[in-house]
Amino acid sequence: MNTKFAAVVTGLTMAATLFSAGGAAAYTNPAAVSSHGLVTQYAAITPLSLQFFCAQNKSECASSGRGQVTMSPNLMAVLKQVNSHVNRSIRPERDTADVWELNPTSGDCEDYVLSKRSALIRQGVSSGALRIAYTHTRRGEPHAVLVVRTSEGDYVLDNLTNSVKTLRASGYNIRSMSSPNPTRWVAG
Repeated sequence: MNTKFAAVVTGLTMAATLFSAGGAAAYTNPAAVSSHGLVTQYAAITPLSLQFFCAQNKSECASSGRGQVTMSPNLMAVLKQVNSHVNRSIRPERDTADVWELNPTSGDCEDYVLSKRSALIRQGVSSGALRIAYTHTRRGEPHAVLVVRTSEGDYVLDNLTNSVKTLRASGYNIRSMSSPNPTRWVAG
């Protein structure tokens, strides 16, 4: 793809994303929503690198099934197995360019997330229950994790630990997260 065409596509994608996210946030009235006891969510911009990944890998970004899965000992075993397997399979390495990849030999946190999401879907976990989330590490560095919505709360799969923890136990404060559709995001 030539550079000029790539720049035009990038600009149009960003403009469309800003337009769609901005419109949703502009019509949210926090006072009116909270007076009814509902949770207010604001639109967030889908990471550009994820947009590129999804454009090239449509089947990996498809969303279907329930938005929550039933927690069971079997599901927890699958979550632990996938988390530790992917953590062992990818060598940690910072991206020189922010390119999201599926099952690379080395990569950063987003590559781990995509690989775990794909593996869980292949194991039968509903893609609608899987969320890509941005947070910060304890050292304040931006970080991506995979969140699994279950009947017993949200669980985090993280490349910094082989333990599968509840979101609360992970200590993470979610900044933004994908909806059941990974190309649609909301602010934390």
